[in-house]
Amino acid sequence: MSSSGAPESPVGEFTEAFMGLVRSLGLLEPDHTPCGSPMSVAEAHALTILREGPLHQGELGAQLHLGKSTTSRLTDGLEQRGWVRREADPHDGRARLLVLTASGTEAAAGVVERRGRRLAELLDHIDPAHHTTVIEALRLLKEASGRERS
Repeated sequence: MSSSGAPESPVGEFTEAFMGLVRSLGLLEPDHTPCGSPMSVAEAHALTILREGPLHQGELGAQLHLGKSTTSRLTDGLEQRGWVRREADPHDGRARLLVLTASGTEAAAGVVERRGRRLAELLDHIDPAHHTTVIEALRLLKEASGRERS
């Protein structure tokens, strides 16, 4: 029901629930992640992706579903913070790879640790009988968004 007492449409209920989740998770905060890491959500995701190994800027952007200019600004910021450096690609002298620095590796490890702790806390507040349902709902939302990663 809406605040006026009228039944809401499924889209209205979905919007209210989804936006409430976005706000309660702190996703609107530009300078820290929902788990408390002192960086943007995009920076946190980029660091955790680069933790798996060096990537070209375009590859990072593709994994993050970001455009070229947004990815460029993001990687420039990561470099300015001392978290990544650009190195020549040994297989293509014209290309550059984004590589985590020691500071970036430490920052990424902190993100992973805080994220794991925060998500475990969230899951602890949900009846274990509903865990599978919640996880499946998240997967369905991801697929429906049209941004399924291969």
